[in-house]
Formats: sequence, C-alpha cells, structure tokens
Amino acid sequence: MSLPAAPPSADGPTATAAVDQVARWWAPIVLVVVTLVVFEPTLWSGFVYDARMQILTDTFLHEPANWWNVLTFRVLAMDVLDFNRPVHLASLMADAALWGRQPFGYHLTSILLHAANAVLVWLVVRDVLSHDGGAGQGGDRRAATRSRAIVALVAAGVFAVHPVVVEAVCEPTFREDLLAAAFTLGAVVVAARHVETPGGDPARAAACAALCLLAVASKESGVAAPLVVAAWWRTFRGGDRGRFWPLAVGGGLAAVAAFLAARFALETSPSRIFEVRPLYPGGSLATAMAIEPRILALYAQLIVLPVNLSADYGLSSVRHLPLWAAATVLAGLAAAAVVGVRGDRRLLFGIALVVVPLLPVSNLVPIYRAAADRYLYLPMAGVACIVGSLLDRFIARGTDQVRQMSLVGAMAVVAALAVANVSRQAVWANSLALWEDTYRKIPASFTAAYGYSSALRESGSPEEAATLARRAIDLAGGTRGDAWLALALALDAAGKSAEAVEAAAKAIEVDGRLADPDARVAALAMERDEAEAAKRVIGRIR
Repeated sequence: MSLPAAPPSADGPTATAAVDQVARWWAPIVLVVVTLVVFEPTLWSGFVYDARMQILTDTFLHEPANWWNVLTFRVLAMDVLDFNRPVHLASLMADAALWGRQPFGYHLTSILLHAANAVLVWLVVRDVLSHDGGAGQGGDRRAATRSRAIVALVAAGVFAVHPVVVEAVCEPTFREDLLAAAFTLGAVVVAARHVETPGGDPARAAACAALCLLAVASKESGVAAPLVVAAWWRTFRGGDRGRFWPLAVGGGLAAVAAFLAARFALETSPSRIFEVRPLYPGGSLATAMAIEPRILALYAQLIVLPVNLSADYGLSSVRHLPLWAAATVLAGLAAAAVVGVRGDRRLLFGIALVVVPLLPVSNLVPIYRAAADRYLYLPMAGVACIVGSLLDRFIARGTDQVRQMSLVGAMAVVAALAVANVSRQAVWANSLALWEDTYRKIPASFTAAYGYSSALRESGSPEEAATLARRAIDLAGGTRGDAWLALALALDAAGKSAEAVEAAAKAIEVDGRLADPDARVAALAMERDEAEAAKRVIGRIR
C-alpha cells in the first residue's frame, strides 16, 4: 500500500482530522469484511466437541421456561451445564430459539461476535497508538495519522485471523471466551473515553462495572476485566486524580466479587452433571506449578509459530519444552518486556492484557483442561496491542520507504495467518476431522483416542473404531468404563456380537453407572444415539 509523504501544506489539524475521520469508517469495515470472509467455511460446519452434548443432547437451552432462571441468575443454584455462566447460556438460548438444533445459526452468531471483537481490538489499539509512548511520528501529522490507522488495522487483523482463535470461534459452546473478551474490551473502550469532570462521570463508571459483571458472568476468566481497566488507568491515565477511575475499577471489582461469592455459595452439591471435580495436572499444586511454565512457553510458541495446535493438550504436548528450556523462554520474554516498556510505555498495557487473562487459567486452582487454545483468545488482544506498538515505533524511526515496506511485510504476515486459519477451520468442521487431527498430534491423549473411536464408528468404520477404542483402554490402564463401552459399540457395529457383549459387560464391571444409559444421558455423560446403541448391546447381557 503506497504511503507517499504529504505536502507540508496538508500538515494542519484540519487535514489530520479529515484523515482520521476517514480511518474511523473504512478501517473497521475492512476488518469486519476480512473476518467474515476468512471464517466463511465455518458457517457450513457441524457441531463438534461439547456442542454435541450441550446443544444436541441437553434440552435446557431449548426450553423457553428457563429464560427466567438465566436472566435472573437463578441458574447459579441449578444443576445445569454452565450454570456458572448465565450470560453465555443466554447467548446460546437465543440461538436455540432462532435456529433450534441447526448449526449454521450458532456459527453465524459466533463469527459475528468475533468480528465485533476484532473492531473492539482495533479501537483499543488505536487508542493505545494515540499515546505517543516515546515513539514519535515526526512533523508530518497527516502521514503519521494515516500510517497509525493502517498499523491499528494490521494489529487488529492479527487478532482477527490468527489460527489460535479458531477453537473459540468455531465451537459454539466455547463462545464464553468471545463474550468475556467482548465485555472486557468494551469496558476498556468505555473507560478510555472518560474526560475528567468534577462529578467523576458516575454513569460511565457504572457502565464499566456492569461490563465487568457481564464478563465474569460469561466465564470465570472475566475476573480479569476490572484488572485490565486498572492497567489502562495505570498506563495511560495515571495522572488523573478524579473519582472516575476508583469508581470504575472499584465498582468492577465489587461486581466480580459479588458474582463469584454467589456462584460458589449457591452451587449445587453433589452434582448430577459434574460428577468428577477437576484435578491439578500431575495431581498436586506443586507438580502443576512445575508444569505451568512449560504450558506458558507452549502458548508463546503457538502465538509466534502456530504449527502444532491441538484440541487436547497433555504432557506430551510440552515434551519439546523441558522445564529449563521453558524457564529460559519465559525469562527472555520477561527481560524483553522490561526493556520494551522502558522504551515505550504503551507496551505495558499490551503485556497486562496478555498476562492478566491468563492468570485464572494458569492452574493455580484446578480446571478441567490444563491448557487450551481458547484460553488465548483475550490474550491475543494484548498481542495485537504489542504488535501495534512495536510496528508503530519501528515505522516512526524509518523513512517513507521503510514505512511502506514494513506495512506491506506486516500485511503479508496477516495474510499468511489467514491461510493457516482457514486450514485450521477444516479440522473443526466435523468430529472425524477434529479427532483424527488431535490423535495424530497427541497420540498419548485418551480423549483423542476415545473421540476418534466414536467418530470412526459414526462414519461407518467400525473395525478402525475398535482399534482406537482398544488404544483408549490401554491409555486409561483399563480403568475407564466408557472406553470399554466404545469398544463394545464398535464391535457390535462390525457384526461381532459376542465380543461386543463381553466388552459391554466389562464396561459395566468397571463403571456400574453404564448399566443405565438413559441416566448417563440425563447426566450429560452420553449422547442419545450412543445410549440407544448401548441399550441394545447391554440388553443382550441380561
């Protein structure tokens, strides 16, 4: 894209304002169009992973009577999947009301929400770049304004099309991450537009607090929202002495604390659905903290070089990152951050937007998945801020030719990420593609072997399904009844009735709950079609 130097006569405030006004319109439009085009393949995908259970099997989303419980947060006291994420449930229920169990509409909603988040990231990056941060843009204000508009667009483009966001966008029940990000970024955008007034702008402060509440009610990682707003205050508005920032941040913290208190006080126990509580990876907090640096180093690698993305990360996923190597990587990143912030304070906010949202999913408390691509969704907004600040600083020091080459090179990187993004979407298009890819990358994953077995059986390959079921049994040491049942169903589909009955009997021996498939469906531990097939095999045992 050509960026010729503007003539000196065009360097006044009027010309700069005109360029800025144009950028306000074309940049977000371009960003939305690019996002929609890149994610178009997902519109035609089916349901995979948890969406099959929550949307196809569970009836909660499809019952209008549940709206009252969700909108009033009464669902916090109910034994319901995602009871602790009422805003997320409301979003899925709206889709259920419009689309029933057809995947197209759910995917459309997620893609539109991601496009909106890309625009929010663009607004945040644009606001970040408006603070000079020591970069300086020379005397040509019109050229500086134009280049910064393009830099903000490129940085937001990294967020919009990076392959690591595919998981959150393409699996509708992972929309919780999109929603938490939308409200967190929205709170930053609202707060950043505050102008100091004697009254303290209480309406805007209340809006920030409300957005923080919606963020944590979308997903627990929304606890980061008021802390991210505080990071903006500390980085760019530290000189403000009015009441707004204490009200906005304090109100957000109070809203988040109140929601979490209600969430844990009202939680149903014991739960029919959450039969097994999450455990620390490795079995203890000490072991988890020895593994966590390797996970964080893996995240850094996935952001810089997204070549081994997976739907299920395990210890084998970080095999190439021993603890000493991971610690070295993290120490290097920390040193680079310190040096970078000293030269450009704008980086401080970008770093905070990466680090703070990762804290709730850093295994300090047990979570069901020790690592996942979707955990990087909001941190990618921080990556966009960092990319924008570094690119802006580099361009500010260069000639017009350097500026043009830098922007063209950055756009080429975004284009390459978009191509990788489309390739990754194909993996999430159906269960067979998803679990084949996951098992190929993480062959030591029980989840991958079990999921691949089920997908092969559904696709009409029972012999291969039986092989993968046996692999899942081996990976679990024979202690998982669901793996034995998967073997029984695969053998039955292959016409090996006697062997199927024997495997089903073993499944019930290992896990007596499998004797009642209907109860397993009610507990959201088995899909309806699988339960019907299981009943046929189990019936022959008796």
